[in-house]
Amino acid sequence: MSSPVFSRHIQVTQMDATGIGTIIFLCMTYSVLVMGAVVWLVDMEATGWYILLNMIAMASLFVLWLAGLVGVVGVWTWIEKNWLPSAKGRPEPFNAKAKLDIGEDGLSVQGLGHVDWIDVLAIEGIPDSDTNLIVHTRPFHKLMLTAAVDELAPVINHYLELRSSCKTALAGTLQTRAIVFCWPCFLAWIWAGYALAGTMGLAILLHASNASLFKTMVALCVLLPLVAWLVWAIPFSRISLFSHSRVRAFEFDNTRLRSMDGAWHIDLQRARVSHRQVSGIGYEFDFLSIRSKVGQNLDLLLDGSSDQRELLSVLRQRGLLQQSTR
Repeated sequence: MSSPVFSRHIQVTQMDATGIGTIIFLCMTYSVLVMGAVVWLVDMEATGWYILLNMIAMASLFVLWLAGLVGVVGVWTWIEKNWLPSAKGRPEPFNAKAKLDIGEDGLSVQGLGHVDWIDVLAIEGIPDSDTNLIVHTRPFHKLMLTAAVDELAPVINHYLELRSSCKTALAGTLQTRAIVFCWPCFLAWIWAGYALAGTMGLAILLHASNASLFKTMVALCVLLPLVAWLVWAIPFSRISLFSHSRVRAFEFDNTRLRSMDGAWHIDLQRARVSHRQVSGIGYEFDFLSIRSKVGQNLDLLLDGSSDQRELLSVLRQRGLLQQSTR
């Protein structure tokens, strides 16, 4: 049976999402401030005409919140474009109708370039869209392909799964893909959420005499969990909603692990390598933890794919992997 191919002129758009993390953080911070204003400015025990005034106040705050979100995005986009050095001189993203060829050698876009399959990191669908598919690549980052998803996705998935199922070991070399994350950083965000919520709870209790019991209970039971959740949403979103952007391709050769983009190059003989499985409130991770004695550290989330299982097996065979821990 011949391998599937795709060759057609379609719209290809190179997506630039450099400041998306900052925008999300600013929007969440702004939302917390608006929620705090709702709790403290609206009188939940109002009667008579004060109920109507409260309803008008809540409606006004809701409109302000929506307008503020648009304003936050617009202001940050303007700042990034006009003030940040990293944005100045950046070439315009590719956006044109071009010929897309997909086959055994990889993915080629006329006018943009060629991508080998090891550099095609992940594909991501767009909710409620049957004609747009986002492909994450190493050299060109995010490409939005405008074509029928049910025709395009099976072809790309075929080659991604084919590469994962084959042992790409050439002279002891193995290639794999995994989500890069930082386990100590993740824990720091979790504890930061607890600390911020606890500090705010203490402040509310110290000033409880100036507010009604109802307002105090609403603040403790609603605002504090919301504050903690908004902090936790930052690390959770990085490994869930935005996980496609954190996928990297790696090559394991003898005892050396390097990323195809050159960001990591680690000699595993001079590192502590462990397979860890951890769980907590709202998360359960299976990951490879690499702690180098001379430089870079690395944590790779594992999804149980065949190439990742092969990597773990090879690491055990060569005596580089410590016993799994929970």
